[in-house]
Amino acid sequence: MQDDFFEEEPIEADSSSIAEYDITISPRDLTPASIVEMIDNGIMELPIFQRNYVWEIGKASKLIESLILGLPVPELFFYSEGDENSTYKIIDGQQRLLSIYFFLKGRFPKNSKSRVTICKELNSGKDLTTLMADNNLFKDFLLVLNKEDDEVKSRYHNKKFVLLDKDTQIKFKLRRYLRTVVVRQNKPENNSSSMFEIFNRLNTGGAALTPQEVRASVYYCYFYKMIARLNVLDGWRNILNKPSIDLHSNDLELILRSIALLADKDNYFPKMTLFLNNFSEKSKKFDKNTVDYLEKLFVSFIDSCSHLGEKAFFRNNRFSKSLFESVFYAVCVENYANRSTVVGKINKDSFEKLKIDKDFIESLQSGALSNDGITTRRNRAIALITLD
Repeated sequence: MQDDFFEEEPIEADSSSIAEYDITISPRDLTPASIVEMIDNGIMELPIFQRNYVWEIGKASKLIESLILGLPVPELFFYSEGDENSTYKIIDGQQRLLSIYFFLKGRFPKNSKSRVTICKELNSGKDLTTLMADNNLFKDFLLVLNKEDDEVKSRYHNKKFVLLDKDTQIKFKLRRYLRTVVVRQNKPENNSSSMFEIFNRLNTGGAALTPQEVRASVYYCYFYKMIARLNVLDGWRNILNKPSIDLHSNDLELILRSIALLADKDNYFPKMTLFLNNFSEKSKKFDKNTVDYLEKLFVSFIDSCSHLGEKAFFRNNRFSKSLFESVFYAVCVENYANRSTVVGKINKDSFEKLKIDKDFIESLQSGALSNDGITTRRNRAIALITLD
């Protein structure tokens, strides 16, 4: 999704005070071999393709070559919620970790289309090792390092791991180290807010992480697996009018935001980022029945929109988050209270009336993310939207 895909929203003033944190920072040095072992054994929690793997093979190859040559690479940041026996969540460094993992496994995602399929398969419960054997999804990881006009050619070009000489294999696997910083928040307890302060202020990997990309690691849980499944549904992609998933998880955040504003409506407060962080923290404790119900509810809402037409939720040629959230709330609020799902289709005339409603439009133009603005839009949607 390009930066102007979504309708512009006002920048929220940050009126929150900065908390004081008690955190423990532990440096570690990991070899590529230990990284692969930790991923395979679940010690390193890597929500693969929920935080999307976006590197192309040329960029991944340069990282691998740097490690082979003994050149320094940017450090990794992990987050640990508990003691020394806890698993590690990857906050910054997923692209580097997966590049190393894929190289040692000898496989690399075939193309952008295959990455979408890989994401769907992983979110449906398929095993990554099995998927890597599929030649429709993965290809051999042959290092891409040389260009025709390069004066100096790399001797590792077009090599995969098993084609390296034994000494180079051992050196790469066991004698090259990646500096890792493990962060653990001691106080305040029972939340992960320090991660957002750290990664709003740090840019270690060359590209700033979005809040949703950080959430995908910090709050990875059954609920997050569920919204990742929703994000690849054809019906949802049709509503967005975007067949491929967003590289920076803006589409995933919209699902989270819509469900949060329905399920936790009484606790909404600006700023939206903090509200979504708090709801994500709560989601880690949702039981399976609750999560499964929310999935069914969202799917039933998607079905209720199926006849509205292409770009139904667009305003001024941009997708309107506020319009989508308001209609989602109006259609689902009674169902949510009764733990039922949506039956019927949204009446198209009532939908079009909402889009041109004076009070609804005014609430978008000032204080769009304020309590008053959100309440006004909800009330107008409830008053106007009907089902057939």
